Amino acid sequence: MDWIQARLDDLANLGSGGWLAIAAWAALTLGVIALLYINRQVKKNRQLRADQVRPQVTMFMEPHAADWHVIELVVKNFGSTAAYDIKLDFINHPTVAAYEDSDYDGPPDVAELDLPSELTFLAPGQEWRTVWDSAISREELGGNIRSRFDGTLTYFDKPRPDRDPGMAKMWNKRQEFETKVTLDWATLQPVQRLELMTSHDLAKREKQKLELLRTVLTYYHFAIKDSRPEVYRTEIDRMNRAIKECQDRWRTTQFDQTTELEFPWIKNGVAAEPARSGASGRHRDPA
Repeated sequence: MDWIQARLDDLANLGSGGWLAIAAWAALTLGVIALLYINRQVKKNRQLRADQVRPQVTMFMEPHAADWHVIELVVKNFGSTAAYDIKLDFINHPTVAAYEDSDYDGPPDVAELDLPSELTFLAPGQEWRTVWDSAISREELGGNIRSRFDGTLTYFDKPRPDRDPGMAKMWNKRQEFETKVTLDWATLQPVQRLELMTSHDLAKREKQKLELLRTVLTYYHFAIKDSRPEVYRTEIDRMNRAIKECQDRWRTTQFDQTTELEFPWIKNGVAAEPARSGASGRHRDPA
């Protein structure tokens, strides 16, 4: 308390020169604070204007306008100025199922998506796009193909000096920009649609299997009512022709392996000749 009282006494006895010095220091302090604040605002406004007139390039995934399950890869410049020398760099390169080069009976191989190493120029609002893959195909592959891809886009606001020799190098200083991108198939809207569609298709498929089994049993029930041998022979030949047509159809759709497993009485692509004792056509020939 004594120290505070002493300071108050000093201020009370302070002359005009002392008060003038305090006022000068206070004005200087306020001036410095005002300059720092103004400088900060100027830099912020300058950065804001620079962001408004710079190129803004990003990469994203987008469903095709006609086919919802076909996904396109798009590189687009959303900025108000052109972007130059756009390079695509991924930690794990985007992949696609190589159906054309895969084995006929095996699963498709996974290959890298064919992408350009560099895009020379994108005007404001201009985009580059390519078809990536089908969401249905990737859903069938499941965990055998990567879903998420992280990468970086680097680009410039001016062309390289060697591409614009008419402009002096000192005036052609260009700035490099970088955009982080994440491409994730799991975040796409078609995923939910695929899940609903898959559940619906599975239920429909099981219902059709039961209907097919009921039809076969009904056919067998009425076919055995006639005891004439020539009628049995006709029905057996009809069933063999149906089996052969079904087998040929499945082979064309790459399901011949499933055919052999579900119909073990089919040997070497031809239905075995059934016994003539009136037994079902599914039994192998004892010979």
